[in-house]
Amino acid sequence: MQQKNQLLSQAFQVCAIVLAVSTFALLVYTGRFVLMMGLIGIGLATLVSPMLRFLHEKFKIPRVLSVVTFLIVVALVLALGFWGIGNVVIDQLEDLTLKAPELMNKLEERWSALYERYPIIQDQISTLNISATLKAGGSQIVKGAQSGATLVSGLAFAFVIAMYASISAQSYLKRFVGLFPASKRERVTSIMGRLALTLRKWFRAQLTDMAIIGGLTMFGLWLVGAKYWAVFGLLTAILGLIPYLGILIMVVVAGLVTFASDPLMVPWVLGVFVITQQIEGNIVLPLVMKDQIDIPEMPLLIFMLLMATWFGLIGVFLSTPVFALFKVLHAELIRPKLESS
Repeated sequence: MQQKNQLLSQAFQVCAIVLAVSTFALLVYTGRFVLMMGLIGIGLATLVSPMLRFLHEKFKIPRVLSVVTFLIVVALVLALGFWGIGNVVIDQLEDLTLKAPELMNKLEERWSALYERYPIIQDQISTLNISATLKAGGSQIVKGAQSGATLVSGLAFAFVIAMYASISAQSYLKRFVGLFPASKRERVTSIMGRLALTLRKWFRAQLTDMAIIGGLTMFGLWLVGAKYWAVFGLLTAILGLIPYLGILIMVVVAGLVTFASDPLMVPWVLGVFVITQQIEGNIVLPLVMKDQIDIPEMPLLIFMLLMATWFGLIGVFLSTPVFALFKVLHAELIRPKLESS
């Protein structure tokens, strides 16, 4: 009888644990957008807290005033960037938007002409309807834009969290570490420090890479006389956040738009992308990414698909740093146990 009661008690405990884990997973899934924005806020606070601490300790600026100073500096940098190239990007983007229907028609006509001139193309990709594909892609973009207000409000929420967290970053860290047993707190502090360092290194390297490759692409496309050189350069920098796939998407988009507007310019545009990618792969990345964690391609791509499924486009952009953080946790928490067993 006593053994039966113990078995029932163990079964009840297992059911309770499964129910608790399932409930927690359901709450995380249903509130994943809020959770993601909160994590983005904490990530931003991790990035800016060293600068705010420097202002506070070096110049004796109060923490709140250091946040205001930081925001003013960021606003000035953005204003200078907009003044330098923003007007050109907006003008080209407006022109591209207005001419989009015309470019669609020209693209379809020129694609059909290629079919007639080179029948082998039609045999190889007879099922591909360029116009329909682009229109479907456009409809998806429109649907994404319709939820833009939600995304903007979420990012504003993340920004507010970042500012509050960055003001008292050390205090929040101590409170978090205090949740663990005293014997584990030094270890937790060390792991949190490594996570923060990894995130800062990734951001610094990624920002440098985006600025260099975006600038080189802009300059190269302007040099060869491409029509939408500023838009393509900016998109190259932004899509550089998506490993492997970002540049592929950009080359396809730039190639199709150029093919529709000026077919003779296509080899020049593609040549610029080939040259800039060679510069990035052989010069820029070895320099800016030399201290980064080595991330294997296949697991990252699979993780990127999962992040896209769970969090949409913003999940794709955040997949690399999140994967890098998971790899640090694996190296710190799981690998030692596997090696010692």
